[in-house]
Amino acid sequence: MYKTQKTLDSMPDADADGYALAIASGKGGVGKTTTAVNLGAALAGDYRVAVVDVDLGMANLGAMVGLTQPEATVHDVLAERAPLSAALHEARGLTVVPGATDLREYADAGTESLEAVIAQLKSRFDVVVLDAGAGLSDDVAAALDVADGVLLVTTAELHALTDASKTGELVERLEVPVVGAVLTGTGSGSFDDVEGLATALGTTGSVTVSVPADREVQKSIRTGVPVVFENESTPAAVAYRRLAASLAETLEFGEDSPADPDGFEWVDPESGAEIDEDPGPVMEVPLETLIDEAGLENEADRTQLLGRVRSWFER
Repeated sequence: MYKTQKTLDSMPDADADGYALAIASGKGGVGKTTTAVNLGAALAGDYRVAVVDVDLGMANLGAMVGLTQPEATVHDVLAERAPLSAALHEARGLTVVPGATDLREYADAGTESLEAVIAQLKSRFDVVVLDAGAGLSDDVAAALDVADGVLLVTTAELHALTDASKTGELVERLEVPVVGAVLTGTGSGSFDDVEGLATALGTTGSVTVSVPADREVQKSIRTGVPVVFENESTPAAVAYRRLAASLAETLEFGEDSPADPDGFEWVDPESGAEIDEDPGPVMEVPLETLIDEAGLENEADRTQLLGRVRSWFER
């Protein structure tokens, strides 16, 4: 079971903006959308996450999560045919804003309002993952320009690295920081010269993670379920979770976000009814009393449990 995210309409306004992270690549077919989906999935357990398809010419995010006929897409929002809330969909445990696969939709969707759309999402989500297009087109530049940071995705092949470095140069000209690189389809999940590859991409000192070639990734694409959800122990899932943890630590996602209103509430102990206001000081129950109520009769077990609980509070 995995945690799903709330829709835009049901979420409270946040004073602090979330972080828009663009996933970019110099060429197609290197695992960009797979990275966007699985990074979003890995972050979704701890943060409010939305994954948005801003690859306006070659949208495929919806298909990656089994959402083949969404009622509204990011193209509809940009063309002012639908509100943003209508384009937010719960799919496979993720909140996604899919794109339209019909090229006729692309003609009507300009990027003029893209910044406003992303700003609206950032006011509701801790992390907004942008699945940007590949290459150096105007649409790609527009998507990267609205991001707070860019994560480059590439394989270790020379031509892919060369194209990724060009994307890195574009990002630099847009004055958007490159926060790291993902090297996909590797052999063992580690490189002898990861530092050298990071230097070539301009990501030295940033998060660099290699994702090993994994048959489970292809299987997850066919089933439309992120591998991070489908099989947590598979090598690729482990790598994507490592990527999520590293980025969260480096970029401090959600540090100033308000608490989830559904995460805690005051209730009347007798009726179970919710109390709107803070009832004041909470009655403290001694640990010894709680252990008595747990029904532990063996003195050794009681002493051991009491010591363990106290040690946690003393850390």
